[in-house]
Amino acid sequence: MKSAKGGLKQKVIEFQKFSMEKNQSHKELFSHLMTHLTRIMSDVNKAKKSVKLSEKMDVSDRSQATEYFWNALKTHAKSLGIDLVGFTEVDEHFIFTEEMIGYRVKDKVLDNAIVLGMEMKKEAINQAPELPAGNEAMRVYAELGAATVKLAEYIREQGFRAQAFHPFGGPVLYPPMAEKAGLGEIGVNGILITREFGPSLRLSMVTTDASPLPDSKPAGMGVKDYCKTCGVCVKKCPGKAIYFIDQKPISLEGKYLTSIDSEKCFPHFFETYGCSICIKVCPFFKLGYEKIMAKAAIKVKEA
Repeated sequence: MKSAKGGLKQKVIEFQKFSMEKNQSHKELFSHLMTHLTRIMSDVNKAKKSVKLSEKMDVSDRSQATEYFWNALKTHAKSLGIDLVGFTEVDEHFIFTEEMIGYRVKDKVLDNAIVLGMEMKKEAINQAPELPAGNEAMRVYAELGAATVKLAEYIREQGFRAQAFHPFGGPVLYPPMAEKAGLGEIGVNGILITREFGPSLRLSMVTTDASPLPDSKPAGMGVKDYCKTCGVCVKKCPGKAIYFIDQKPISLEGKYLTSIDSEKCFPHFFETYGCSICIKVCPFFKLGYEKIMAKAAIKVKEA
């Protein structure tokens, strides 16, 4: 799968340049944001180095992953500040092939995925598109990125190969991977909607050769049915970057529907400190999943 134009480093440089010009009146928050960006760049590099660390491992004499291992892993993930953990097989259709430099590519990608989610605080995102919302998004990118790298380290310490995929500019389309892992369902805005946090979270991933994976099942939340009757994110998007459900183009592989026009989204992302308007206006963010589904008279299935 191909990604939007421009690499991660260039996107960060553009964001930093814009922020320095526009944020003199928010010096403290701006300082925090710059700290988050520095951490992000550092941990992106650490994530890429995890490839070579895995390749050096001798796994010739190793047993399968047990239920105890997976339970311990989930407990450790929670201790790192990770809120959601799901499991699924890697789907190559959701990999940005030209951004896999420094990672293992296509058929050499480790087969199993641990998909991770971390909440963005509602009070900050409610201020989108102002700096507090952008700062919160970058904080979670930084925190989740560091936790993802540490979780991969933990898995390698248990004798399994593990490769960290950073949440910021990672070479994987995370929402469909998270949907496959049963963490939630993708809304019309292309964002994963969860029972716990609505759309207010960021995602990352660790791939591993640990197997067999724990069982996972679709979330069965009815999000797509609700989105067909809503469309507020489409109307409120300042860049007109979100497609209506019946207008979504199919990918070249015919595997998934594109939700966002990145060429229209990115300018507003940088100009408004990370935007997040599509999250802020989403009813699942405003009222929560359970209340929305009850109000819409759509039956909520058991998790």
